[in-house]
Amino acid sequence: MPAPHWFFRFMYARESAAWERRRNEPEHRELVERTADELADVVAPPGAVADLGCGPGAHALALARRGYNVVGVDGSPRMVEVARTRAALDEADATFDVHDLSAPLRFADASLGGVLAILVLQHLPHPAAFIAEIRRCLRPGGHLLITAPARDNTSRTSQNLYWRLRAACHARSRTIGLRRTNGPNDLSVILSGACC
Repeated sequence: MPAPHWFFRFMYARESAAWERRRNEPEHRELVERTADELADVVAPPGAVADLGCGPGAHALALARRGYNVVGVDGSPRMVEVARTRAALDEADATFDVHDLSAPLRFADASLGGVLAILVLQHLPHPAAFIAEIRRCLRPGGHLLITAPARDNTSRTSQNLYWRLRAACHARSRTIGLRRTNGPNDLSVILSGACC
């Protein structure tokens, strides 16, 4: 039986230091850069981009380095603090805010050219409402890049408890890209593939 969402939120905040340490792991850096490249392939800078569930800010900072106006949003004050510290150290122009992603987003209608939502959906009580909010915020022609876990029975070993617990429930991730078309309620799939 999976752990309750509140427990994952608690562990996620608790493990903010471990997330910060992952910053220097080559595999992590490569995955972050590859994800930023995927969005950059379909959204030209300097458009407004949101990284929803930004964690310690790795993806948001990668996009800021590419010239985007980036806002990173996360429900964990500790993660946002880490992201702000990283942005200051890297002298990156990115903004980070604390916000519960299960609540309506603070962005205006049709204000974003792109959105990242990396490993967020599985933590939300109403994923469809989250997607509807993103659709509201994306401008026509805007793109959404989501990664979400796919369940299987493979277990992974990890040095920290958060990742061991996550691996018990979700072993692989799938990446799905969506594009908002001209209709007010339209999102279309633009790419899919496996992601670590």
